[in-house]
Amino acid sequence: MENKTQITTTNKSSEVQHVLQNQPAFLEDYKTVHNEVLAQVMKSITHLGWAVPDQQTMTILVSEISNSIRKDYKQLRVGEISNCFSKGIRGEYGEFFGVSVVTFEKFIIGYLVSDYRANLGKTLPVAALPEPSKELTRENRIEFAQKAYEKYKIKGFYDDLGNIVYAFLDSEGLIPFTPKEKFEMVELARAEEYKRLQNPLSVEEARRFNIQIEALMASNEKVIPRSKKIALNKYFEQIFSLESENIPFK
Repeated sequence: MENKTQITTTNKSSEVQHVLQNQPAFLEDYKTVHNEVLAQVMKSITHLGWAVPDQQTMTILVSEISNSIRKDYKQLRVGEISNCFSKGIRGEYGEFFGVSVVTFEKFIIGYLVSDYRANLGKTLPVAALPEPSKELTRENRIEFAQKAYEKYKIKGFYDDLGNIVYAFLDSEGLIPFTPKEKFEMVELARAEEYKRLQNPLSVEEARRFNIQIEALMASNEKVIPRSKKIALNKYFEQIFSLESENIPFK
């Protein structure tokens, strides 16, 4: 019987310097994720002075954590797993108890919502997107959409300035939402903008925000661009959830 807790190594032809430029862990082969989880679980156990579980318990533990990463934590990169566990065992994500799936998933969740992770995204090299213009060919626009989707995969959101990407994908018939769903997104965008305008930083800003709130309630002009961003990101989310590198706009 194969020893599933044995660590094996895989050679990568090229290394990406910034960890978030690597593809998400769920797109990696299972062995790569399993090996990294095993290595970091063993390191955590050693640092904490815990007793190493028996072979069967360890196999189940590592397998469940690996499966969770591939199924539930799709933003995570393999290269980030060591940070999750290293910071977790040092108490950065609160109390934890024993060698268990719950303990290690708590580390992953804490890491993904941490300021450290948010700031990591801010240090990404700026992606070179082509300047949108009337002269762009259809091939240019496809490339533009592909790069936008790559940015979404890295950061979990794409700020579609001018709704350039949305307009192209909608013209290609790829935005899948019904008129009712699009209207709901307009109202969601209105609610988000209204919430933003509730927190002025000064009296002058409050006066300006009050004027904007009146315009917001009276017209969709301000919220439609935001609603298109919401729709684009929901579309990207649907593609991402398919667990495939194949995208419809090629």
